[in-house]
Amino acid sequence: MTVPDSKYRWRYVQTQCLDCSKEKKVRIDAWNRVNQQWRCLSCAAKKNHIDNPELGKAIRKRRITHGESKNKNNKGHWLYSRWQKMKARCKRWPTYLKKNIQVCNEWENNYMVFKEWAEANNADPSLELDRIDNYGNYEPGNCRWITHQQNCANRK
Repeated sequence: MTVPDSKYRWRYVQTQCLDCSKEKKVRIDAWNRVNQQWRCLSCAAKKNHIDNPELGKAIRKRRITHGESKNKNNKGHWLYSRWQKMKARCKRWPTYLKKNIQVCNEWENNYMVFKEWAEANNADPSLELDRIDNYGNYEPGNCRWITHQQNCANRK
């Protein structure tokens, strides 16, 4: 193990897998600082399969997605991008954190539910997602699609 390298945005540490001894530079937040341990993904999957067969299957099973996060041109559906940005605002923006603004559970955990709501409410790439009550959460009863000009006039 070496001293953490801070030349990157994230701090990294040179370490090796507990099981197969494969060496790798690992982001420090993925490294167990208390025990100074790390497992590569294949060894972690094997260990989880032994300890908990259902969890092991879930790790190895290819994730089934809706297919809208990226297409062959490496661009995703515009609604998927809006959904991701909405969730990111609630988790990262200080003003949202201070007001405790969150995304409702049905939208947070399921893009397809958000997409169905958006299509039923005349979503369009030229429109922006707006919260009717600026102190309310992102949820079906508090959101609408409006133009950029309307959104700028709605700021408090």
